[in-house]
Amino acid sequence: MAAASTDPDVVSTLGEIRQRLGKFDVRKKDIAFTKPEGLVSASVLVPLFIEDGNVKVLLTTRAKHLRTHAGLVAFPGGHMDEDDQSVISTALREAEEEIGLSAQDVDVLTVLPPAFVRPNKFVSLVVGLIPSDFVPNVNKEEVSKVFSLPLKRFLKNDYLTKEVKLGDFEFRVFFFYDIVDGEKIETWGFTAVYCMFVGLALCTSDLSIEVQKGEIVNKDNLFSTQHSENFFLKLKQTFAKL
Repeated sequence: MAAASTDPDVVSTLGEIRQRLGKFDVRKKDIAFTKPEGLVSASVLVPLFIEDGNVKVLLTTRAKHLRTHAGLVAFPGGHMDEDDQSVISTALREAEEEIGLSAQDVDVLTVLPPAFVRPNKFVSLVVGLIPSDFVPNVNKEEVSKVFSLPLKRFLKNDYLTKEVKLGDFEFRVFFFYDIVDGEKIETWGFTAVYCMFVGLALCTSDLSIEVQKGEIVNKDNLFSTQHSENFFLKLKQTFAKL
């Protein structure tokens, strides 16, 4: 449950955004994030833009015929190809393939520590600033809808949560609900929590959120936990049993 105002805000100038997110950039840290054996490398782009003084995040709804995560709200992204030179290359290539966003139009602000996405993905998160007047060219084979929401929306405490226990792991899953173009949109799981995290990084107040039982995060301690290779492998094994 949020431990501060229900109407928080985020910084909105490029300089402040770059400074806030830059301190979490793994490219600046002496830490090696090696993909554990058996996991698949992937990258997503977290596209931010500034409109009328508000920071917004661009999101997609995945096509319903896809084999994995069909119909879910997601960041543009996908698997790393052999020709990709970096996790940034993967995120930018996928964003261009899915929504027609040119790599030249993305100002990469930071690369966040990788995360696990079921069932076996080792996902890097690239946060970038895109033009406020960007018009998506949607690849209907992969994406059914592109929309945006104010980033500060994910700092309000009007979310629902569900406690899930899988093996030795306990998860708190967050759900946000919005009406976009007359349609009810559900943003949950990985996408929801990383919208929260990026929002917290830019938050103007001392807002803190209990993201797991006993684990409270704020703009100062985000991404402070470096998970071991064994942690990711254990997660993969847990989901493989489902």
